[in-house]
Amino acid sequence: MKKKVLILLIVAVLAVVPAMAASTRGSSDDGSFGIGLNLGTNTGLGMKFGMGKFDILANIGLANFNIGSNGFNLGGDVAVSYEVYDFDLGGPHHMPLTVGLGAAMTFRFADSFGFDLDLVVPVGIEYEIPDFPLAFYLRLAPGISLLDNTNFNINFGFAGYIGVLWVFD
Repeated sequence: MKKKVLILLIVAVLAVVPAMAASTRGSSDDGSFGIGLNLGTNTGLGMKFGMGKFDILANIGLANFNIGSNGFNLGGDVAVSYEVYDFDLGGPHHMPLTVGLGAAMTFRFADSFGFDLDLVVPVGIEYEIPDFPLAFYLRLAPGISLLDNTNFNINFGFAGYIGVLWVFD
């Protein structure tokens, strides 16, 4: 019962924090949306919702390339990131450095069901091509593992991503 309450609390916090975030011009145009390919601890679909200096990040895909004869792992994560520094490369070129807070999840669909949950702090850098809606990113997300194969177990958690997004303003 405590696990269910903890998971619901984490999901509620991650749903409410972006709505409370101040929307100012920054790393992403306010109201922009990006979708593309994400490679990393989960490989598949990457998304970003731009809210100025705050962004909402989400990924869903195959977790750790794990497909076997007895099943597969599906991974997903969601995070809120904030621009802490902007590397000015001259003219319209810049690379924002972001730090955030999120959750990384893995669902095991094999002989028996399993669920992993990590609280992560994604630190990333991004580059969007000026006058062309393509953005490249790299994020490393150390954190704390709370659930390991559906068992409560506090340990080191980690997620990492590299990807490309097509950005719609």
